[in-house]
Amino acid sequence: MSTANLSFMQRLRLRENHIFFALTIIIGIFAGLAAVLFTLAINGTTHLLFGIAPSNLRYILIPTLMSLVTGFLLAKFFPEARGSGVPQIEAAYHLNHGEVPFRVAFGKFLTGVLCIGSGHSMGREGPSVQIGAGIASPIGRWFHLSPARAQSLVPVAAAAALSAAFNTPVAAVIFALEEIIGDMNATLLGSTVVASVAAVIVERSILGNNPIFHVPAYHLVNPAELIGYLILGIVGGIVSLAFCKGLLHARLLFRGMPKWTKILQPALGGLIIGVILIFFPQVMGVGYQFVDQAMNGGLLLKTMLLLCFAKLVATIVSYSSGNAGGIFAPSLYLGAMAGGAVGVLMHRFAPFPTGDPGAYALVGMGTLFAGIVRAPMTSVFMIFELTQDYQVLVPLMVANMISYLISKRYQPVPLYRALLEQDDVHLPEPGTGSVNGVWRARDVMTRDFTLVSPDSSVQSASGIASQTNAESFPVGSDGIYLGLVTRGQIERALSSGGANASIGSIATGDGARVHPDHPLELVLDRLAKNPGLLPVVSRDQTDRLEGMITAETVIQFVQKELDTPKNGSVSPKL
Repeated sequence: MSTANLSFMQRLRLRENHIFFALTIIIGIFAGLAAVLFTLAINGTTHLLFGIAPSNLRYILIPTLMSLVTGFLLAKFFPEARGSGVPQIEAAYHLNHGEVPFRVAFGKFLTGVLCIGSGHSMGREGPSVQIGAGIASPIGRWFHLSPARAQSLVPVAAAAALSAAFNTPVAAVIFALEEIIGDMNATLLGSTVVASVAAVIVERSILGNNPIFHVPAYHLVNPAELIGYLILGIVGGIVSLAFCKGLLHARLLFRGMPKWTKILQPALGGLIIGVILIFFPQVMGVGYQFVDQAMNGGLLLKTMLLLCFAKLVATIVSYSSGNAGGIFAPSLYLGAMAGGAVGVLMHRFAPFPTGDPGAYALVGMGTLFAGIVRAPMTSVFMIFELTQDYQVLVPLMVANMISYLISKRYQPVPLYRALLEQDDVHLPEPGTGSVNGVWRARDVMTRDFTLVSPDSSVQSASGIASQTNAESFPVGSDGIYLGLVTRGQIERALSSGGANASIGSIATGDGARVHPDHPLELVLDRLAKNPGLLPVVSRDQTDRLEGMITAETVIQFVQKELDTPKNGSVSPKL
Protein backbone atom coordinates (compact mmCIF):
# COMPACT_ATOMS: atom_id res chain seq x y z
CA MET A 1 0.00 0.00 0.00
CA SER A 2 1.37 3.42 -0.95
CA THR A 3 2.16 6.07 1.68
CA ALA A 4 -0.71 8.24 0.43
CA ASN A 5 -3.20 5.37 0.71
CA LEU A 6 -1.92 4.46 4.16
CA SER A 7 -2.29 8.05 5.33
CA PHE A 8 -5.83 8.17 3.95
CA MET A 9 -6.77 4.95 5.77
CA GLN A 10 -5.34 6.29 9.02
CA ARG A 11 -7.32 9.51 8.67
CA LEU A 12 -10.46 7.53 7.88
CA ARG A 13 -9.96 5.33 10.95
CA LEU A 14 -9.34 8.38 13.13
CA ARG A 15 -12.49 10.03 11.77
CA GLU A 16 -14.55 6.91 12.55
CA ASN A 17 -13.10 6.78 16.08
CA HIS A 18 -14.18 10.38 16.65
CA ILE A 19 -17.66 9.68 15.26
CA PHE A 20 -17.97 6.56 17.42
CA PHE A 21 -17.01 8.43 20.58
CA ALA A 22 -19.52 11.18 19.82
CA LEU A 23 -22.21 8.59 19.10
CA THR A 24 -21.42 6.91 22.41
CA ILE A 25 -22.46 10.07 24.24
CA ILE A 26 -25.46 10.70 21.98
CA ILE A 27 -26.71 7.12 22.34
CA GLY A 28 -26.21 7.31 26.09
CA ILE A 29 -28.45 10.38 26.19
CA PHE A 30 -31.14 8.93 23.91
CA ALA A 31 -31.11 5.50 25.58
CA GLY A 32 -31.31 7.13 28.99
CA LEU A 33 -34.17 9.35 27.90
CA ALA A 34 -36.04 6.37 26.40
CA ALA A 35 -35.59 4.35 29.62
CA VAL A 36 -36.90 7.24 31.73
CA LEU A 37 -39.92 7.77 29.46
CA PHE A 38 -40.57 4.02 29.53
CA THR A 39 -40.63 4.06 33.34
CA LEU A 40 -42.90 7.12 33.48
CA ALA A 41 -45.25 5.65 30.87
CA ILE A 42 -45.57 2.38 32.80
CA ASN A 43 -46.30 4.20 36.07
CA GLY A 44 -48.82 6.48 34.36
CA THR A 45 -50.57 3.58 32.63
CA THR A 46 -50.85 1.60 35.86
CA HIS A 47 -52.35 4.59 37.68
CA LEU A 48 -54.74 5.30 34.81
CA LEU A 49 -55.98 1.71 34.49
CA PHE A 50 -56.19 0.69 38.14
CA GLY A 51 -56.61 3.95 40.05
CA ILE A 52 -56.15 3.94 43.83
CA ALA A 53 -58.48 1.14 44.98
CA PRO A 54 -59.33 -1.16 42.06
CA SER A 55 -62.18 -3.62 42.32
CA ASN A 56 -61.83 -7.37 41.77
CA LEU A 57 -63.61 -6.99 38.42
CA ARG A 58 -61.03 -4.45 37.32
CA TYR A 59 -58.22 -6.78 38.37
CA ILE A 60 -59.72 -9.46 36.12
CA LEU A 61 -60.72 -7.35 33.12
CA ILE A 62 -57.74 -5.01 32.69
CA PRO A 63 -54.94 -7.59 32.27
CA THR A 64 -57.17 -9.76 30.08
CA LEU A 65 -58.45 -7.02 27.75
CA MET A 66 -55.13 -5.21 27.48
CA SER A 67 -53.44 -8.51 26.70
CA LEU A 68 -55.88 -9.03 23.84
CA VAL A 69 -54.59 -5.76 22.39
CA THR A 70 -50.93 -6.56 22.99
CA GLY A 71 -51.43 -10.12 21.72
CA PHE A 72 -52.66 -8.72 18.42
CA LEU A 73 -49.80 -6.21 18.21
CA LEU A 74 -47.16 -8.82 19.08
CA ALA A 75 -48.54 -11.40 16.65
CA LYS A 76 -49.11 -9.07 13.69
CA PHE A 77 -46.60 -6.25 13.96
CA PHE A 78 -43.93 -6.72 16.63
CA PRO A 79 -43.12 -10.44 17.10
CA GLU A 80 -39.56 -9.57 18.22
CA ALA A 81 -40.95 -7.61 21.17
CA ARG A 82 -42.18 -10.64 23.10
CA GLY A 83 -40.48 -11.46 26.37
CA SER A 84 -37.55 -9.73 27.99
CA GLY A 85 -35.58 -8.33 25.08
CA VAL A 86 -32.17 -9.30 26.49
CA PRO A 87 -32.00 -12.68 24.66
CA GLN A 88 -33.02 -11.00 21.41
CA ILE A 89 -30.29 -8.39 21.83
CA GLU A 90 -27.70 -11.09 22.55
CA ALA A 91 -28.74 -12.86 19.35
CA ALA A 92 -28.60 -9.61 17.37
CA TYR A 93 -25.14 -8.81 18.69
CA HIS A 94 -23.59 -12.25 18.14
CA LEU A 95 -25.43 -13.44 15.04
CA ASN A 96 -26.76 -10.43 13.14
CA HIS A 97 -23.93 -7.88 13.33
CA GLY A 98 -25.84 -5.90 15.94
CA GLU A 99 -28.69 -4.94 13.60
CA VAL A 100 -31.89 -4.09 15.47
CA PRO A 101 -34.62 -2.30 13.47
CA PHE A 102 -36.09 0.84 15.02
CA ARG A 103 -39.58 -0.66 14.80
CA VAL A 104 -38.44 -3.18 17.43
CA ALA A 105 -37.69 -0.32 19.84
CA PHE A 106 -41.04 1.29 19.11
CA GLY A 107 -42.92 -2.00 19.43
CA LYS A 108 -41.16 -2.89 22.66
CA PHE A 109 -41.94 0.50 24.16
CA LEU A 110 -45.62 0.29 23.23
CA THR A 111 -46.28 -3.33 24.17
CA GLY A 112 -44.06 -3.15 27.26
CA VAL A 113 -45.98 -0.18 28.61
CA LEU A 114 -49.32 -1.91 27.96
CA CYS A 115 -48.25 -5.27 29.41
CA ILE A 116 -46.44 -4.09 32.54
CA GLY A 117 -48.82 -1.18 33.05
CA SER A 118 -51.83 -3.51 32.93
CA GLY A 119 -50.55 -5.58 35.83
CA HIS A 120 -48.35 -8.31 34.34
CA SER A 121 -45.65 -9.44 36.74
CA MET A 122 -42.66 -8.39 34.66
CA GLY A 123 -39.75 -5.96 34.77
CA ARG A 124 -38.81 -2.86 32.80
CA GLU A 125 -35.00 -3.29 32.69
CA GLY A 126 -34.80 -5.96 29.97
CA PRO A 127 -37.23 -4.11 27.68
CA SER A 128 -35.24 -0.90 28.27
CA VAL A 129 -32.13 -2.70 27.00
CA GLN A 130 -33.93 -3.73 23.79
CA ILE A 131 -35.36 -0.24 23.33
CA GLY A 132 -31.91 1.29 23.73
CA ALA A 133 -30.37 -1.11 21.23
CA GLY A 134 -33.23 -0.44 18.80
CA ILE A 135 -32.32 3.25 18.94
CA ALA A 136 -28.55 2.77 18.68
CA SER A 137 -28.49 0.35 15.76
CA PRO A 138 -30.26 2.62 13.22
CA ILE A 139 -28.05 5.53 14.31
CA GLY A 140 -24.94 3.46 13.56
CA ARG A 141 -26.28 2.55 10.12
CA TRP A 142 -27.25 6.15 9.42
CA PHE A 143 -23.67 7.28 10.08
CA HIS A 144 -22.33 4.46 7.87
CA LEU A 145 -20.10 3.01 10.56
CA SER A 146 -18.10 -0.10 9.78
CA PRO A 147 -19.90 -3.36 10.67
CA ALA A 148 -17.71 -3.92 13.73
CA ARG A 149 -18.30 -0.39 15.05
CA ALA A 150 -22.05 -0.59 14.40
CA GLN A 151 -22.16 -3.91 16.22
CA SER A 152 -20.35 -2.35 19.20
CA LEU A 153 -23.15 0.17 19.68
CA VAL A 154 -25.49 -2.57 20.92
CA PRO A 155 -23.76 -3.29 24.27
CA VAL A 156 -23.04 0.44 24.62
CA ALA A 157 -26.77 1.18 24.35
CA ALA A 158 -27.61 -1.75 26.62
CA ALA A 159 -25.40 -0.37 29.38
CA ALA A 160 -26.87 3.11 28.96
CA ALA A 161 -30.50 1.95 29.05
CA LEU A 162 -29.97 -0.32 32.06
CA SER A 163 -28.09 2.44 33.87
CA ALA A 164 -31.04 4.78 33.50
CA ALA A 165 -33.65 2.11 34.23
CA PHE A 166 -32.04 0.90 37.46
CA ASN A 167 -29.85 3.86 38.48
CA THR A 168 -26.72 1.71 38.88
CA PRO A 169 -24.23 2.80 36.19
CA VAL A 170 -21.36 0.52 37.26
CA ALA A 171 -23.54 -2.62 37.40
CA ALA A 172 -24.99 -1.67 34.00
CA VAL A 173 -21.51 -1.63 32.47
CA ILE A 174 -20.67 -5.01 34.03
CA PHE A 175 -23.97 -6.45 32.75
CA ALA A 176 -23.21 -5.33 29.20
CA LEU A 177 -19.78 -6.97 29.32
CA GLU A 178 -20.80 -10.10 31.22
CA GLU A 179 -24.16 -10.88 29.64
CA ILE A 180 -24.45 -9.15 26.25
CA ILE A 181 -20.86 -9.47 25.05
CA GLY A 182 -19.93 -12.45 27.21
CA ASP A 183 -16.38 -11.17 27.76
CA MET A 184 -15.29 -9.24 30.84
CA ASN A 185 -12.08 -8.28 29.00
CA ALA A 186 -13.94 -6.63 26.12
CA THR A 187 -12.33 -3.52 24.63
CA LEU A 188 -15.66 -1.68 24.86
CA LEU A 189 -15.27 -0.96 28.57
CA GLY A 190 -14.52 2.74 28.04
CA SER A 191 -17.40 3.26 25.62
CA THR A 192 -19.93 1.52 27.86
CA VAL A 193 -18.79 3.62 30.83
CA VAL A 194 -19.22 6.87 28.89
CA ALA A 195 -22.70 5.91 27.65
CA SER A 196 -23.76 4.65 31.07
CA VAL A 197 -22.69 7.89 32.77
CA ALA A 198 -24.44 9.99 30.12
CA ALA A 199 -27.65 7.99 30.59
CA VAL A 200 -27.67 8.20 34.36
CA ILE A 201 -27.12 11.97 34.18
CA VAL A 202 -30.23 12.20 32.00
CA GLU A 203 -32.17 9.96 34.38
CA ARG A 204 -31.20 11.91 37.49
CA SER A 205 -31.86 15.22 35.77
CA ILE A 206 -35.45 14.19 35.07
CA LEU A 207 -36.35 11.97 38.02
CA GLY A 208 -33.98 13.44 40.59
CA ASN A 209 -31.13 11.74 42.40
CA ASN A 210 -33.45 9.49 44.36
CA PRO A 211 -32.47 5.85 45.00
CA ILE A 212 -34.88 3.14 43.86
CA PHE A 213 -34.62 1.49 47.28
CA HIS A 214 -34.10 2.87 50.76
CA VAL A 215 -31.30 0.50 51.69
CA PRO A 216 -30.77 -0.08 55.42
CA ALA A 217 -27.28 0.09 56.93
CA TYR A 218 -25.61 -3.30 56.69
CA HIS A 219 -23.71 -4.96 59.56
CA LEU A 220 -22.30 -8.47 59.86
CA VAL A 221 -23.08 -8.85 63.57
CA ASN A 222 -21.21 -12.11 64.11
CA PRO A 223 -18.82 -14.11 61.86
CA ALA A 224 -20.98 -17.18 62.49
CA GLU A 225 -23.75 -15.33 60.67
CA LEU A 226 -22.08 -16.40 57.42
CA ILE A 227 -23.79 -19.75 58.04
CA GLY A 228 -27.09 -17.93 57.56
CA TYR A 229 -25.91 -16.51 54.25
CA LEU A 230 -24.77 -19.97 53.18
CA ILE A 231 -28.32 -21.18 53.90
CA LEU A 232 -29.64 -18.19 51.93
CA GLY A 233 -27.44 -19.27 49.02
CA ILE A 234 -28.97 -22.76 49.09
CA VAL A 235 -32.49 -21.34 49.26
CA GLY A 236 -31.64 -18.91 46.46
CA GLY A 237 -30.35 -21.74 44.27
CA ILE A 238 -33.51 -23.79 44.81
CA VAL A 239 -35.83 -20.84 44.07
CA SER A 240 -33.73 -19.95 41.01
CA LEU A 241 -34.09 -23.49 39.70
CA ALA A 242 -37.84 -23.48 40.32
CA PHE A 243 -38.16 -20.23 38.41
CA CYS A 244 -35.96 -21.20 35.45
CA LYS A 245 -37.35 -24.69 34.96
CA GLY A 246 -40.91 -23.55 35.58
CA LEU A 247 -40.58 -20.74 33.04
CA LEU A 248 -39.01 -22.93 30.35
CA HIS A 249 -41.55 -25.71 30.87
CA ALA A 250 -44.54 -23.34 30.85
CA ARG A 251 -43.24 -21.63 27.73
CA LEU A 252 -43.07 -25.00 25.96
CA LEU A 253 -46.66 -25.70 27.00
CA PHE A 254 -47.84 -22.42 25.45
CA ARG A 255 -45.74 -23.02 22.32
CA GLY A 256 -47.34 -26.46 21.98
CA MET A 257 -50.81 -24.96 21.70
CA PRO A 258 -52.37 -24.66 18.20
CA LYS A 259 -50.87 -21.85 16.12
CA TRP A 260 -54.18 -20.02 15.81
CA THR A 261 -54.15 -19.47 19.58
CA LYS A 262 -50.90 -17.52 19.54
CA ILE A 263 -52.72 -14.20 19.30
CA LEU A 264 -54.89 -15.19 22.30
CA GLN A 265 -52.19 -16.66 24.54
CA PRO A 266 -51.17 -13.30 26.12
CA ALA A 267 -54.84 -12.75 27.04
CA LEU A 268 -55.00 -16.20 28.63
CA GLY A 269 -51.96 -15.22 30.66
CA GLY A 270 -53.68 -11.91 31.49
CA LEU A 271 -56.75 -13.74 32.77
CA ILE A 272 -54.63 -15.90 35.08
CA ILE A 273 -52.75 -12.82 36.28
CA GLY A 274 -56.07 -11.11 37.01
CA VAL A 275 -57.09 -13.97 39.28
CA ILE A 276 -53.73 -13.83 41.08
CA LEU A 277 -54.05 -10.05 41.56
CA ILE A 278 -57.34 -10.47 43.40
CA PHE A 279 -55.50 -12.33 46.15
CA PHE A 280 -52.00 -10.84 45.77
CA PRO A 281 -52.15 -7.35 44.25
CA GLN A 282 -48.59 -6.84 45.53
CA VAL A 283 -47.17 -8.87 42.62
CA MET A 284 -48.49 -6.39 40.04
CA GLY A 285 -45.95 -4.97 37.63
CA VAL A 286 -42.39 -4.27 38.80
CA GLY A 287 -43.25 -4.23 42.52
CA TYR A 288 -40.19 -2.41 43.80
CA GLN A 289 -42.18 -0.73 46.60
CA PHE A 290 -42.64 -4.14 48.23
CA VAL A 291 -38.97 -4.97 47.75
CA ASP A 292 -38.25 -1.78 49.67
CA GLN A 293 -40.63 -2.87 52.44
CA ALA A 294 -38.93 -6.27 52.71
CA MET A 295 -35.54 -4.62 53.10
CA ASN A 296 -36.82 -2.29 55.81
CA GLY A 297 -38.69 -4.80 57.93
CA GLY A 298 -42.17 -3.86 56.74
CA LEU A 299 -43.39 -7.37 55.88
CA LEU A 300 -44.22 -10.39 58.02
CA LEU A 301 -42.64 -13.83 57.47
CA LYS A 302 -45.89 -15.36 56.16
CA THR A 303 -46.41 -12.41 53.80
CA MET A 304 -42.90 -12.71 52.32
CA LEU A 305 -43.28 -16.46 51.79
CA LEU A 306 -46.65 -16.04 50.08
CA LEU A 307 -45.45 -13.15 47.91
CA CYS A 308 -42.35 -15.09 46.89
CA PHE A 309 -44.51 -17.99 45.68
CA ALA A 310 -47.15 -15.74 44.07
CA LYS A 311 -44.52 -13.64 42.27
CA LEU A 312 -42.80 -16.76 40.96
CA VAL A 313 -46.04 -18.15 39.53
CA ALA A 314 -47.23 -14.79 38.20
CA THR A 315 -43.95 -14.04 36.41
CA ILE A 316 -43.84 -17.50 34.86
CA VAL A 317 -47.40 -17.05 33.55
CA SER A 318 -46.82 -13.50 32.27
CA TYR A 319 -43.60 -14.37 30.45
CA SER A 320 -44.44 -17.82 29.09
CA SER A 321 -47.79 -16.65 27.66
CA GLY A 322 -45.91 -14.32 25.31
CA ASN A 323 -46.27 -10.88 26.90
CA ALA A 324 -43.62 -8.16 26.71
CA GLY A 325 -41.57 -7.63 29.85
CA GLY A 326 -38.41 -8.73 31.61
CA ILE A 327 -37.23 -11.00 34.43
CA PHE A 328 -34.64 -8.61 35.91
CA ALA A 329 -37.05 -7.00 38.39
CA PRO A 330 -38.90 -10.23 39.27
CA SER A 331 -35.60 -11.89 40.18
CA LEU A 332 -34.84 -9.05 42.61
CA TYR A 333 -38.38 -9.25 44.03
CA LEU A 334 -38.05 -13.00 44.59
CA GLY A 335 -34.65 -12.50 46.18
CA ALA A 336 -35.90 -9.86 48.58
CA MET A 337 -38.82 -12.02 49.71
CA ALA A 338 -36.82 -15.25 50.01
CA GLY A 339 -33.93 -13.43 51.68
CA GLY A 340 -36.20 -11.58 54.07
CA ALA A 341 -37.89 -14.85 55.07
CA VAL A 342 -34.52 -16.51 55.75
CA GLY A 343 -33.50 -13.43 57.73
CA VAL A 344 -36.58 -13.61 59.96
CA LEU A 345 -35.98 -17.29 60.67
CA MET A 346 -32.31 -16.69 61.42
CA HIS A 347 -33.19 -13.81 63.71
CA ARG A 348 -35.63 -16.03 65.64
CA PHE A 349 -33.79 -19.32 65.88
CA ALA A 350 -30.04 -18.78 65.34
CA PRO A 351 -28.00 -19.47 68.52
CA PHE A 352 -25.81 -16.44 67.76
CA PRO A 353 -26.54 -12.73 67.21
CA THR A 354 -27.78 -11.87 63.69
CA GLY A 355 -28.45 -8.74 61.73
CA ASP A 356 -31.86 -7.41 60.75
CA PRO A 357 -33.91 -9.47 58.26
CA GLY A 358 -33.63 -6.55 55.84
CA ALA A 359 -29.92 -7.32 55.41
CA TYR A 360 -30.82 -10.83 54.24
CA ALA A 361 -33.42 -9.38 51.86
CA LEU A 362 -30.73 -7.14 50.39
CA VAL A 363 -28.28 -10.01 49.90
CA GLY A 364 -31.13 -12.20 48.64
CA MET A 365 -31.70 -9.82 45.73
CA GLY A 366 -28.18 -10.43 44.45
CA THR A 367 -28.42 -14.13 45.24
CA LEU A 368 -31.51 -14.73 43.10
CA PHE A 369 -30.13 -12.52 40.32
CA ALA A 370 -26.95 -14.62 40.25
CA GLY A 371 -28.98 -17.85 40.15
CA ILE A 372 -31.60 -16.80 37.60
CA VAL A 373 -29.81 -14.42 35.24
CA ARG A 374 -26.50 -16.22 35.81
CA ALA A 375 -24.51 -12.96 35.97
CA PRO A 376 -22.70 -13.18 39.34
CA MET A 377 -20.36 -10.23 38.80
CA THR A 378 -23.25 -7.95 37.88
CA SER A 379 -25.13 -9.00 41.01
CA VAL A 380 -22.16 -8.22 43.26
CA PHE A 381 -21.59 -4.77 41.77
CA MET A 382 -25.32 -4.05 41.74
CA ILE A 383 -25.77 -4.70 45.47
CA PHE A 384 -22.53 -2.92 46.35
CA GLU A 385 -23.64 0.07 44.29
CA LEU A 386 -26.94 0.14 46.16
CA THR A 387 -25.28 0.01 49.59
CA GLN A 388 -21.88 1.67 49.02
CA ASP A 389 -20.72 -0.57 51.87
CA TYR A 390 -17.78 -2.98 51.60
CA GLN A 391 -19.07 -5.04 54.53
CA VAL A 392 -21.79 -6.52 52.33
CA LEU A 393 -19.32 -8.08 49.88
CA VAL A 394 -18.29 -11.19 51.86
CA PRO A 395 -21.80 -12.47 52.72
CA LEU A 396 -22.99 -11.47 49.26
CA MET A 397 -20.25 -13.45 47.54
CA VAL A 398 -20.88 -16.48 49.78
CA ALA A 399 -24.61 -16.54 49.02
CA ASN A 400 -24.15 -15.67 45.34
CA MET A 401 -21.61 -18.41 44.72
CA ILE A 402 -23.75 -21.11 46.37
CA SER A 403 -26.85 -20.04 44.43
CA TYR A 404 -24.90 -19.78 41.18
CA LEU A 405 -23.33 -23.24 41.56
CA ILE A 406 -26.64 -24.94 42.41
CA SER A 407 -28.39 -23.27 39.48
CA LYS A 408 -25.57 -24.11 37.08
CA ARG A 409 -25.39 -27.70 38.27
CA TYR A 410 -29.06 -28.50 37.69
CA GLN A 411 -29.80 -26.00 34.88
CA PRO A 412 -26.57 -26.07 32.83
CA VAL A 413 -27.87 -23.75 30.10
CA PRO A 414 -28.38 -20.16 31.38
CA LEU A 415 -31.97 -18.95 31.18
CA TYR A 416 -31.50 -16.30 28.48
CA ARG A 417 -29.62 -18.79 26.30
CA ALA A 418 -32.19 -21.52 26.97
CA LEU A 419 -35.00 -19.19 25.88
CA LEU A 420 -33.18 -18.58 22.59
CA GLU A 421 -32.60 -22.30 22.07
CA GLN A 422 -36.33 -22.90 22.45
CA ASP A 423 -36.62 -20.59 19.42
CA ASP A 424 -33.89 -22.56 17.58
CA VAL A 425 -31.39 -19.73 17.97
CA HIS A 426 -27.99 -20.89 19.16
CA LEU A 427 -25.34 -18.42 20.27
CA PRO A 428 -21.62 -19.18 20.00
CA GLU A 429 -20.20 -20.55 23.22
CA PRO A 430 -18.54 -17.95 25.48
CA GLY A 431 -14.91 -17.55 24.58
CA THR A 432 -15.24 -19.00 21.08
CA GLY A 433 -15.62 -15.60 19.48
CA SER A 434 -17.30 -15.89 16.12
CA VAL A 435 -16.82 -19.04 14.09
CA ASN A 436 -13.05 -19.47 14.25
CA GLY A 437 -11.90 -23.00 15.05
CA VAL A 438 -15.38 -24.53 14.93
CA TRP A 439 -16.87 -26.51 12.06
CA ARG A 440 -20.19 -25.02 11.00
CA ALA A 441 -23.17 -25.98 8.88
CA ARG A 442 -21.84 -23.85 6.02
CA ASP A 443 -18.69 -26.01 5.97
CA VAL A 444 -20.48 -29.33 5.54
CA MET A 445 -23.46 -28.36 3.41
CA THR A 446 -23.70 -28.81 -0.33
CA ARG A 447 -25.18 -26.32 -2.75
CA ASP A 448 -25.67 -29.06 -5.34
CA PHE A 449 -29.32 -29.94 -4.82
CA THR A 450 -32.56 -29.86 -6.76
CA LEU A 451 -35.85 -28.59 -5.38
CA VAL A 452 -38.96 -30.57 -6.25
CA SER A 453 -41.66 -28.15 -7.33
CA PRO A 454 -44.65 -28.14 -4.97
CA ASP A 455 -46.90 -28.23 -8.04
CA SER A 456 -45.37 -31.49 -9.25
CA SER A 457 -47.58 -34.54 -9.07
CA VAL A 458 -46.88 -37.44 -6.76
CA GLN A 459 -46.46 -39.60 -9.86
CA SER A 460 -43.65 -37.41 -11.25
CA ALA A 461 -41.97 -37.27 -7.84
CA SER A 462 -42.08 -41.07 -7.78
CA GLY A 463 -40.08 -41.04 -11.01
CA ILE A 464 -37.46 -38.80 -9.41
CA ALA A 465 -37.31 -41.07 -6.36
CA SER A 466 -36.76 -44.16 -8.52
CA GLN A 467 -33.55 -42.61 -9.90
CA THR A 468 -31.87 -42.15 -6.51
CA ASN A 469 -31.39 -43.91 -3.20
CA ALA A 470 -32.30 -40.82 -1.18
CA GLU A 471 -34.95 -41.22 1.49
CA SER A 472 -36.26 -37.65 1.30
CA PHE A 473 -36.41 -34.73 -1.12
CA PRO A 474 -36.59 -30.95 -0.61
CA VAL A 475 -39.74 -29.25 -1.87
CA GLY A 476 -39.77 -25.63 -3.01
CA SER A 477 -39.26 -23.25 -5.90
CA ASP A 478 -37.01 -20.28 -6.74
CA GLY A 479 -34.81 -21.01 -3.74
CA ILE A 480 -37.70 -20.84 -1.26
CA TYR A 481 -37.88 -23.94 0.93
CA LEU A 482 -41.35 -25.32 1.73
CA GLY A 483 -40.58 -28.66 3.34
CA LEU A 484 -39.49 -32.25 2.87
CA VAL A 485 -41.26 -35.20 1.28
CA THR A 486 -40.09 -38.71 2.08
CA ARG A 487 -40.06 -41.81 -0.10
CA GLY A 488 -42.54 -43.38 2.28
CA GLN A 489 -44.96 -40.46 1.90
CA ILE A 490 -44.79 -40.76 -1.89
CA GLU A 491 -45.41 -44.51 -1.79
CA ARG A 492 -48.36 -44.14 0.61
CA ALA A 493 -49.89 -41.42 -1.60
CA LEU A 494 -49.57 -43.69 -4.66
CA SER A 495 -51.10 -46.68 -2.91
CA SER A 496 -54.06 -44.57 -1.75
CA GLY A 497 -54.81 -43.34 -5.28
CA GLY A 498 -53.24 -39.92 -4.94
CA ALA A 499 -50.91 -40.13 -7.95
CA ASN A 500 -52.21 -36.84 -9.34
CA ALA A 501 -52.06 -34.96 -6.04
CA SER A 502 -49.46 -32.25 -5.74
CA ILE A 503 -46.25 -32.89 -3.80
CA GLY A 504 -46.84 -29.67 -1.89
CA SER A 505 -49.97 -31.14 -0.33
CA ILE A 506 -48.07 -34.01 1.32
CA ALA A 507 -44.76 -32.27 2.08
CA THR A 508 -43.85 -31.70 5.74
CA GLY A 509 -42.72 -28.15 6.50
CA ASP A 510 -42.13 -28.30 10.27
CA GLY A 511 -39.03 -30.48 10.26
CA ALA A 512 -35.62 -29.53 11.65
CA ARG A 513 -33.53 -26.83 10.00
CA VAL A 514 -30.20 -25.18 10.71
CA HIS A 515 -28.58 -21.85 9.90
CA PRO A 516 -25.17 -21.61 8.20
CA ASP A 517 -23.42 -20.57 11.45
CA HIS A 518 -24.77 -23.45 13.55
CA PRO A 519 -22.01 -25.71 14.93
CA LEU A 520 -21.52 -29.23 13.62
CA GLU A 521 -22.57 -30.71 16.97
CA LEU A 522 -26.04 -29.21 16.55
CA VAL A 523 -26.09 -30.20 12.86
CA LEU A 524 -25.50 -33.85 13.73
CA ASP A 525 -28.18 -33.77 16.42
CA ARG A 526 -30.81 -32.37 14.05
CA LEU A 527 -29.74 -34.51 11.12
CA ALA A 528 -30.39 -37.59 13.25
CA LYS A 529 -33.98 -36.40 13.83
CA ASN A 530 -34.66 -35.61 10.15
CA PRO A 531 -35.30 -38.21 7.43
CA GLY A 532 -31.78 -38.19 5.97
CA LEU A 533 -31.76 -34.59 4.78
CA LEU A 534 -31.23 -31.35 6.69
CA PRO A 535 -31.95 -27.98 5.03
CA VAL A 536 -29.69 -25.00 5.73
CA VAL A 537 -31.69 -21.77 5.62
CA SER A 538 -30.73 -18.11 5.81
CA ARG A 539 -31.01 -16.22 9.10
CA ASP A 540 -32.28 -13.11 7.36
CA GLN A 541 -34.93 -14.98 5.40
CA THR A 542 -35.69 -18.25 7.15
CA ASP A 543 -37.37 -19.88 4.14
CA ARG A 544 -34.47 -19.05 1.79
CA LEU A 545 -32.59 -22.30 1.18
CA GLU A 546 -28.79 -21.96 1.16
CA GLY A 547 -27.71 -25.58 1.16
CA MET A 548 -28.42 -29.19 2.11
CA ILE A 549 -26.70 -31.52 4.54
CA THR A 550 -26.76 -35.29 4.44
CA ALA A 551 -24.73 -37.91 6.27
CA GLU A 552 -22.66 -38.29 3.10
CA THR A 553 -21.76 -34.58 2.91
CA VAL A 554 -20.68 -34.63 6.56
CA ILE A 555 -18.54 -37.73 6.09
CA GLN A 556 -16.96 -36.34 2.93
CA PHE A 557 -16.11 -33.04 4.61
CA VAL A 558 -14.64 -34.62 7.74
CA GLN A 559 -12.62 -37.11 5.67
CA LYS A 560 -11.27 -34.27 3.55
CA GLU A 561 -10.32 -32.27 6.63
CA LEU A 562 -8.56 -35.23 8.20
CA ASP A 563 -6.65 -35.96 5.00
CA THR A 564 -5.54 -32.33 4.57
CA PRO A 565 -2.24 -31.41 6.30
CA LYS A 566 -2.75 -28.69 8.92
CA ASN A 567 0.89 -27.55 9.21
CA GLY A 568 0.84 -28.18 12.94
CA SER A 569 -2.34 -26.20 13.57
CA VAL A 570 -5.06 -27.45 15.87
CA SER A 571 -8.00 -29.09 14.12
CA PRO A 572 -11.34 -27.35 14.35
CA LYS A 573 -13.65 -28.40 17.16
CA LEU A 574 -17.02 -30.01 16.79
